[in-house]
Amino acid sequence: MEQNTKISDDTSLPLASVLAVSTLLSACGGGGSSIGGNSTPGTTPPPVVVTKPANEAEAARFLAQAAFGGAPTARQALISNGFEPWINEQQALPLGQSRFDEMNAIKLSDPGVFALQSELRDNMMWKRIAAAPDMLRQRMALALSEIFVVTISGVDLPTQAHALCGYMDMLEKNAFGNFRQLLEDVTLSVPMGRMLGTFRNMKEDSKTGRRPDENYAREVMQLFTIGLVELNMDGSAKLDANGKPIDSYNQDTVSNLARVFTGWSITLDWTSTDPDPEPMRQPMRLDENAHSLLEKKFLSATIPANTDGRASLKIALDTLFNHANVAPFISRQLIQRFVSSNPSAAYVGRVAAIFANNGLGVRGDLKAVVKAILMDAEARTAPDAANLFAGKIVEPMVRVGSFFRGMKFTSPDGQWRLVRARSFGQQPLGAPSVFNFFRPGYVPPNTALATQNKQSPELQIVSEQSVLTQVNEWATLLDNSASYTRRNYQDAAKAYKSDPDSSGLQLDWALELSLVSKPDALIEHFNLLFSAGQLSANSKQIILTSISKMPLTDTDAAKLLTKQLNLVKTVALMVLVAADTQLLK
Repeated sequence: MEQNTKISDDTSLPLASVLAVSTLLSACGGGGSSIGGNSTPGTTPPPVVVTKPANEAEAARFLAQAAFGGAPTARQALISNGFEPWINEQQALPLGQSRFDEMNAIKLSDPGVFALQSELRDNMMWKRIAAAPDMLRQRMALALSEIFVVTISGVDLPTQAHALCGYMDMLEKNAFGNFRQLLEDVTLSVPMGRMLGTFRNMKEDSKTGRRPDENYAREVMQLFTIGLVELNMDGSAKLDANGKPIDSYNQDTVSNLARVFTGWSITLDWTSTDPDPEPMRQPMRLDENAHSLLEKKFLSATIPANTDGRASLKIALDTLFNHANVAPFISRQLIQRFVSSNPSAAYVGRVAAIFANNGLGVRGDLKAVVKAILMDAEARTAPDAANLFAGKIVEPMVRVGSFFRGMKFTSPDGQWRLVRARSFGQQPLGAPSVFNFFRPGYVPPNTALATQNKQSPELQIVSEQSVLTQVNEWATLLDNSASYTRRNYQDAAKAYKSDPDSSGLQLDWALELSLVSKPDALIEHFNLLFSAGQLSANSKQIILTSISKMPLTDTDAAKLLTKQLNLVKTVALMVLVAADTQLLK
């Protein structure tokens, strides 16, 4: 693509966004060959011990992997204390108020606000991404929500907002727990039951020809535990005598396992205008009369006929949990969410080994797995030209979180009205289906990645339209944060009982304005905040050349401040939309 290099002298933000779009599209031309990884077994260097970041760029890169970026104070603390103490401190932080309880509190204190449940639901999801102190837990909960997918469109329940808030609370609670407990909590959750058919799933009936719903039985294997083919511990596929992958299950497996997930439900009020939300966060209960008592043979297990429902569920979940595929299958997907789209086989193998045994004989310790992912040599090795395919595209939800955390936004009334953030192309629990926003094995066609069979899941939701939309969203947010984040329909002031012109988030530009006379330092400031210190020299020069055309002199103090703010916002925007910022190497 030919780049338009003409730069206007106009200092308005929209023109800066046009230049930023040109920069981004130009840099992305040719297939985007800077993500992916080496998947050849045995080629990853042996683990090395890196205890502390050597500089702010390394600190920024770690915080971009493990959290939502980090302000200068967070980077300095990491340099002083080291990686592992930061992880330990984050994992030790207590759970905050649950989303579910917060919804209830609003319901009691202000029914008018509670009436806008869908917006409250979204705000509570974004609020924790943008402001919760336990950043690592929030990243892990977000990662789990993209594996154990429940979607807004797939859960029609009497109190849907409570149900979805409760589901995210459950993922958050299990983020550093054991995978076996997580699997059980997901299986018995009302939203998942409604999403994939276990809620009120009935046993077979020979008279009517009814058979148990097989949806959850299929997806709990395909998506949540073992995957489609048999795996080695390094994540590579096991092959048969003809060199073909070996299926991990078949239709008979699905039909037998589906019998396990019968008889589970919970009493809900579908008629009241004010239903009790409490059942939305309780596990489904067993109705033995609706549970199939047929023999159930699947994978390595046989559940004898007439086994009760609770015992059947325990055997089934234990069997899935202990399957050899689970450690590499889940470990690889978590590595993809935090560090790299194409982790090496050795990297997957090392993390899978921790999943299988945390060193104390415990299988499925997610706390240990997360630490292993972030402390691995492959995660901590600085990016270089020798491995062009190391890293990942940063998904919009994480980038939005990094923006709000890095820019020191505050919410005057604590509501964090970020509903419009969905315009960036993602929102928590907003995937179109159980297959998430993107598939973990997605290979973008007609790209340099495809020629080398490299995966880039996040590129499945990147298009010309999404690029342009995001640029406009960043520009709007930077130019008028309060207007962007407040509710923008007619009853906003009434619903929140506040002045709509002051109900949005507030932004303090003091630090950035202090760097206006030092353009290189201003660019580097945003580079560390938004791009993990990975802006190329070329990108920095494009930004520097652009802002050099913006005059910063005026005898009127108010007009001078406006010009300074425009320059700061322009630099912020150009860093946010630079191709380098879309990548985490």
